[in-house]
Amino acid sequence: MSFNTYGKNSKDFGARYQVWSEVKGVKHSGGVIDATAFANYPVGAVIPAGTPVALGSAGGSLTPIYFYELKTALTSAATSAVLYGNYPLTAGGGAILVVPSAIGGTGTGVAYSAAVDNGDGTHTITIVANSLGTAAAGTIYAEASATGASATVKNTAVPKGLLLHDIVKEEGDVFATGAVVDEGRIFEDRIVAIPAAYKAAMPGIKFEKGI
Repeated sequence: MSFNTYGKNSKDFGARYQVWSEVKGVKHSGGVIDATAFANYPVGAVIPAGTPVALGSAGGSLTPIYFYELKTALTSAATSAVLYGNYPLTAGGGAILVVPSAIGGTGTGVAYSAAVDNGDGTHTITIVANSLGTAAAGTIYAEASATGASATVKNTAVPKGLLLHDIVKEEGDVFATGAVVDEGRIFEDRIVAIPAAYKAAMPGIKFEKGI
């Protein structure tokens, strides 16, 4: 089993494009995404292969960890930012921060007043000018626990590996499982950027450039 979604029907899905160069170790028993969390995913939502995930135990709770990568450089005058990301940010607003250099570290949470899913794997957020300062393309953000100093990444989970296949939610699906790769090689330029500290938590995964 790679993964399944369950409800009125059950289906397997493969990755939309090849992200894995080599897969050596797979926790095939995987885990189950929290049913309440999965209910909040819209129909058609995709949790792509290569997404970092936390896994409590074999067959236990599976928690995707989402990051957002700045598409183009940000100036101090900018009132919006476009981010690559695997899952939509809160449409009505929320907070983000630059991912700290250490898992569990703190940073400055910055409010955004709206977020739009552009339908192409990017999301546009509305911000106050200079609230995020200047930032280079490729800067990695995550949802923040709060605004202001001493904020942390909202999802405090530590990854155990990366999803083997896409998880796709269809009408009638009420829960989903996923297989987790803990040893292998992945094309990192074909997935959303993963911060260095989170890569280090998965020593069995080697990140390389695609051909």
